[in-house]
Amino acid sequence: MNNTRLKTIVKLYETCRYKHDLYSVFSDWCECAAISMSNAVDFVQFETRETRYLEIIRKYDHSTVETFARIMGEVTMALEDTPQDILGATFHALELHNKARGQFFTPYPICRMMAQMLAGSRDDIGKM
Repeated sequence: MNNTRLKTIVKLYETCRYKHDLYSVFSDWCECAAISMSNAVDFVQFETRETRYLEIIRKYDHSTVETFARIMGEVTMALEDTPQDILGATFHALELHNKARGQFFTPYPICRMMAQMLAGSRDDIGKM
């Protein structure tokens, strides 16, 4: 994982901490990012999703919305650098997980190892 990108993403989120609950900012960013990507390729529910997007964005001032765009750019570049769970790493780095609810970040190499143990080889996965 590119720690420089992760640190940049965390710093960008941290700039929002003083105005908003960080968990809400992270959740709202994830939803807005998903809506944006979906609306770019699937027009069936475009209006419904766009209404939801605007509902979320209205909660934030212009500088926070600009920060959302910068976060998207950093996430995109992190994924271009190396396929990874950058959102999980960000969630954990921001300490948004809740141990009482059983929310823990599992590093990507551990997830991959567990998947290989359960699924076996690529040939085995193709047979499923």
